[in-house]
Amino acid sequence: MTQFAARVTEPQPPTDTKGDAEIFLVECARTLHLYGAPAHVLEAELVRTGSRLGLAVQIFSLPTYLAISVGPLDRQRTFHLRVDPGSIQLSSRDEMHVIQRRVLEGELTCAQGTRAFRELHLRPNDFGLLWKMLAYGLSACAAARFFTGGIREIVASAILGMLIGTMVVLLNMKRDRAAVTEFVAGIIATLGAWMLSWSFPPMGTNIVVLASIVSLLPGYTLTTSLTEVATRNLASGGSRFVGAVMTLLALGFGVAIGDKIVEHLPSIESAVSEPLLPWTILPAAFSIAFAMLILLQAKMKDSFIILCAVLLGLYGARFGAVLVGPQLGVCIGAFLVSLTGNIFSHVTKRSPNMVIAPGLIPLVPGSLGMRGASALFHNDAASGASWAIAALVVAGSLVAGLLAANVFVPPRRTA
Repeated sequence: MTQFAARVTEPQPPTDTKGDAEIFLVECARTLHLYGAPAHVLEAELVRTGSRLGLAVQIFSLPTYLAISVGPLDRQRTFHLRVDPGSIQLSSRDEMHVIQRRVLEGELTCAQGTRAFRELHLRPNDFGLLWKMLAYGLSACAAARFFTGGIREIVASAILGMLIGTMVVLLNMKRDRAAVTEFVAGIIATLGAWMLSWSFPPMGTNIVVLASIVSLLPGYTLTTSLTEVATRNLASGGSRFVGAVMTLLALGFGVAIGDKIVEHLPSIESAVSEPLLPWTILPAAFSIAFAMLILLQAKMKDSFIILCAVLLGLYGARFGAVLVGPQLGVCIGAFLVSLTGNIFSHVTKRSPNMVIAPGLIPLVPGSLGMRGASALFHNDAASGASWAIAALVVAGSLVAGLLAANVFVPPRRTA
């Protein structure tokens, strides 16, 4: 009697097709763009990721468009994506790199990595409306202190900052309303500063207006655009630069409209209240750090890292100002922040943006550009041009510091 042994087939682990790998690359590009990666970083990471997956990749990145071509030239498959300009989200960017690394190390298939990216996109923000209101208020009161405002200016800026923050969140819920956010914010800041100054005189209204909209100023976008131009990503850098200029013009136009309305209201005494003692810079830095934690969507456990980054940027720039002057001194602050961020990334295997973004944002020249736009709307072309040139010099100094740090300690490759 013949006995037949039953064959037992062990389940095989899921394998990827070429199509799965291509879609994973597309989702990787979309995720990097969504979380604020500039063109040179996005393109370099995608090329390295494609190489690890055995795919030739070419990518063209703009703030509102992505084109990803996969495969050799005679058999290329190209994906076109219409995207919105991304924003920095520190915790999500960290999680994105974890998913990417797990796929490249074989812990996840490309299809599983694609699903993980899409689930990450759908995850709700950790901070709701009340937290964002608080963040706008904290950044405004800290900015008022850095603009040499007194206690009245700080309190008024905090109130208007929270009001404008609420308005920004509500307007951004609808795509068609988001386009008027900066214009409406400029009007609210000007009228609100007049109202508070009329109720609690004397008050430096110019400081209050500028501080209350500081979170909307595109200084970081301007610096990113010049970095892209410096790394030969001319199309992306140029379009991002135009976007930053349009934001400044919208804010300046809103402030100019508000000023015209105020001219028909009772006159007020505009004088800065008594300045605070130098040690109050430190609480202002703590306020900025907590605001960055919320606005950049980081985790509470990273609050100490963000605080150290803010202090490093501020005091590094002050040290640089002593050596080479205030406009070029920010180069030293940017160099120290970027160098520390790259070292942090190599040691912890996390994104260097966890240090670089909060460390640079207090140094960016958005307020200088805003003063230039406001001067232009008040028919002061010479002053407007002077402020605009100063903003470009500061942004150029930041870019020089960032690129110099990358030479000394190259950024860690995530792929």
